[in-house]
Amino acid sequence: MIGAVMKRTVVAAAVLLMLGGCAQQPAPSPQKACMNAAQLNSYGYDHLEKVAKLLREDKKNIASFELFINVMKGTVDNYSDMIKSSVYISNVVRYLPVPYAGEVSNTTKLISKTLLNLGGAASALNRYKNSSDTFLAGFDKLNRANLNAADVSKLAAYADTKLLSDARALEDSLNEISSSTAMMSATTQSISDALDSTSAYVDQAKSFVGLSQPGGDDKNKVAQNRSSINTRMAQLNQKIVSLEKSGQANRYNIAKARIYSELALQIDSSSQK
Repeated sequence: MIGAVMKRTVVAAAVLLMLGGCAQQPAPSPQKACMNAAQLNSYGYDHLEKVAKLLREDKKNIASFELFINVMKGTVDNYSDMIKSSVYISNVVRYLPVPYAGEVSNTTKLISKTLLNLGGAASALNRYKNSSDTFLAGFDKLNRANLNAADVSKLAAYADTKLLSDARALEDSLNEISSSTAMMSATTQSISDALDSTSAYVDQAKSFVGLSQPGGDDKNKVAQNRSSINTRMAQLNQKIVSLEKSGQANRYNIAKARIYSELALQIDSSSQK
């Protein structure tokens, strides 16, 4: 019993010691922190440096987003032209049970939505590029040999609010494009299936609306569009995964930088009293 009581007493004393400071202080004296403001600033700087390094590494990938958005717009335009340029394909979309389409009006809405999402992604990309450049410019002004807690804290706060917010907005925009692109892919696949189908239902539907057999040119258009859309969708998903991965690392390092820099500010403030 006495041994158990002693053990609990030692554990409690150890916890108080760790929470109270690096070394046990006399009761009347103020307890001393394990790390001073300079050390905390240095740790905060280290995490901001990791963010800056990752942003610079991602610059090439981010630059490719602009090209991708323009290419994707061309893919959507080709998809629209495929439906408009062929009476047969337009009738297939209008009358046959094609997922996400069913009616030309719904297909038009899908095209408009995708183009709207691409425009939103372009705006989100510009905001993210600007906030990244602002962060990097602020980081380059920091002097590791003479760090100021207020400067480190201000940059960490900017990264935590503006930079991460813009990164999340870009991720959301790209996910919206991915969703509408998946719908386009499914629609194109269904159109292709309808063109090749020999089922009694589809044959009756074609006969009812007066559809003749599709020409080879119609099938080629659909096949080319399906291939292009699927390629763009795969590229887009790769970019989303890359952006999400870097975003997770940045969120971790920025959170750490904020904690260290705010603690440094508190220590500086306490020492001035």
